[in-house]
Amino acid sequence: MGRVAVDAMGGDHAPRDIVRGAVAAAEADPTLEQLLVGDEGKIRGELQGREPPHGITIVHAADVIEMHESPVEALRKKADTSIVRCMKLVLEKRADAVVSAGNTGGVVAAATFLLPRLPNCRRAGIAVPFPSRTGACVLMDVGANIQCKPVHLVQYALMAREYAREICGIADPRVALLSVGGEEGKGNPLVKETFAALKAVKGLRFIGNVEGQQIFSGETDVVVCEGFVGNVILKSAEGMAEAFLHMLFKEVGDSLGETNPAGKQVLSHLKARTDYAQYGGAPLMGHEGAVFISHGRSNATAMKNAIRFADSYVGHSVNARVTEALAAVAANRDVQAILGGGT
Repeated sequence: MGRVAVDAMGGDHAPRDIVRGAVAAAEADPTLEQLLVGDEGKIRGELQGREPPHGITIVHAADVIEMHESPVEALRKKADTSIVRCMKLVLEKRADAVVSAGNTGGVVAAATFLLPRLPNCRRAGIAVPFPSRTGACVLMDVGANIQCKPVHLVQYALMAREYAREICGIADPRVALLSVGGEEGKGNPLVKETFAALKAVKGLRFIGNVEGQQIFSGETDVVVCEGFVGNVILKSAEGMAEAFLHMLFKEVGDSLGETNPAGKQVLSHLKARTDYAQYGGAPLMGHEGAVFISHGRSNATAMKNAIRFADSYVGHSVNARVTEALAAVAANRDVQAILGGGT
């Protein structure tokens, strides 16, 4: 089990829902250790005079990076933000993981400045599990790196595979490359070069190109793309899911009335499968320690789940497995010849 540093001041509902989520996680797992980082007075205010549950320690941090602030500027001007303190706890080996629902750019910037990258890792990326017809499909990257090179996408394929295997429970994940067509040779130069390199990676179950709709079809378990594209997909899918569920509940839910409780239960299950709170957060993979970024709107349930997934990430030694995979591909002469030693 690891020790999780939780940014109590990050998110639209901080510190209220962050504290409640941390308390719920502690109550669900008495062995879990958490460092609740932020304004100690405000954190204790949310505890309403009670001492923190067993396993939770409060670490004071005076400042916070606001959602509207430039992450880099805020990091320069504010010496003691909650997210920086979280990263330093990992750097000092006092924590193994960080969870934050704060400014995504701030989390990425703080990790970039403060946490070393894993051996052979060129760029960190964010992996997000999407609900599919058969379970989950991990999309990477969704915004950490918007100017990718083929070497980055190859490494993202390996990172996301390990996440799908260890956290999503997929024994031998099928890995695909996002493109404008399924045939080999489709796509821009980035996609074409990455395709050739992924074909040369030994032990990778690479199934070729897929189109956007196949992220949700159940035909693949991992989809790799550059961060700009991935972020657009993430936000579009999120908006479409919310709109669809709203219309579904309006049209179907109203007709069910109180006479069909089973039908209402089906709708509730569907809503739960598409709720970001199910996973709670997405890992920023490629740095030492585990860094989980939660939705800015995260409620207590989402934070509870994010904390528990971060602990599971550490417990499953995902970084060690990623390091092994990156070392193997770095030693693969065929792959390196295609990539040309890209940085």
